[in-house]
Amino acid sequence: MQQEARATPLPSWALYVKDLEASRAFYIGQLGFKKTATVLPGTLAEVADFDNDPMLLVGPEAGDVMPYLASTHSIIKPGQVLTFYCQDLDTQRATWTERGLADVQEARTPLNDPALLVLDLDGHALLFIVPRQRSNEEIIALYAQGSQRLREALAGLDEQGLELAKAPGEWSIRQLVHHISDGDDLWMRAVKAALARSGCQYNHDWYTTDNASAELLDYAGRAIEPALLLYNANHEHILQLVRHLPDALERYVMFTWPGQEARRFAVNDILYSQAVHTAVHCKEIQEIRRLHQR
Repeated sequence: MQQEARATPLPSWALYVKDLEASRAFYIGQLGFKKTATVLPGTLAEVADFDNDPMLLVGPEAGDVMPYLASTHSIIKPGQVLTFYCQDLDTQRATWTERGLADVQEARTPLNDPALLVLDLDGHALLFIVPRQRSNEEIIALYAQGSQRLREALAGLDEQGLELAKAPGEWSIRQLVHHISDGDDLWMRAVKAALARSGCQYNHDWYTTDNASAELLDYAGRAIEPALLLYNANHEHILQLVRHLPDALERYVMFTWPGQEARRFAVNDILYSQAVHTAVHCKEIQEIRRLHQR
């Protein structure tokens, strides 16, 4: 399908909704997201968050939506958490109250920062946080906590327990462990590129955010012990490098996804994002265990 040239990137997120008009009204009228200028079929709607990042709302009658999404994208299921930034939590909550949005819950991020949680009309969980400035030392410490977080999340779990999931069709604990390890391994290669040649072009376009590699690499069928060894070794190796090299956390790569402009990713950004990634999925593992009383 040929589309008109866009002034903004294609959306990286798609949310399937039961009532497109009601969802559009919720996101724009109550949450305060913006309607974009993109012309779409009547079965689709595009809205932009507070940072002007677009996301696609997909109605029940929509067909193939791939032409309307970035080549690397995620389909967000009800119950999954999407994180957004806002300027001030108190001001944001007051604005929502004025707009009639009453069901706003106080929450904490997996790194224990304050947040606000809103469920949309289809049960997608929207977590709003205020970006917090952290020192390089704090970021290194957060990344260093990953191995302990993962050990604590898995403590005492047997092989049968690794097969548990929140619901049929969702990832098991075993699959989540492989995902955590592979994500860390993937991005630590970018860190090493930045440390060795700051400012270089970098991509890993074999990997896509739709998690297709989970099937191709058989996350469901493999033992987790090698993945845990890899994760722990990567942490020790990267921590030694960033503590040893001067200005390590300011070094960066110019990262490109296919079809998108290069973005500057500094080492501190990557370490922080992976600290968050591990914390989010360790919390998910703990929630699965509580659900099954394991």
